[in-house]
Amino acid sequence: MSRTTLILFCVTTLLLSACNSTQSLTKQEYAVQSAADEQVAQILFARELDGTASYNVRKDGYVVIKFRDDVTQQAYTAAVTEMRQNPAISGVKAKQGGREVCILKHGR
Repeated sequence: MSRTTLILFCVTTLLLSACNSTQSLTKQEYAVQSAADEQVAQILFARELDGTASYNVRKDGYVVIKFRDDVTQQAYTAAVTEMRQNPAISGVKAKQGGREVCILKHGR
């Protein structure tokens, strides 16, 4: 094995083991995150917004979502409102064009 290959192997192993240790979720966290993710995907798909937004679901079910600039205010407000009313989603922070939209508090 060449020295370069050995170094690459060691660095890769180190990085993968570091990611594994810091990114581990408990079964409960995984279940919460998966349930919220599924609901966000369904809401976006049902509203035909699945190709117009990118999002991240945290382990506690909190969603950070960014809509494309061409999504209307009415469309993203309706989608975010539906997400905030969904019991599987603990909260939503929505952005569009670099600014926060739908700043209403998530009140449940």
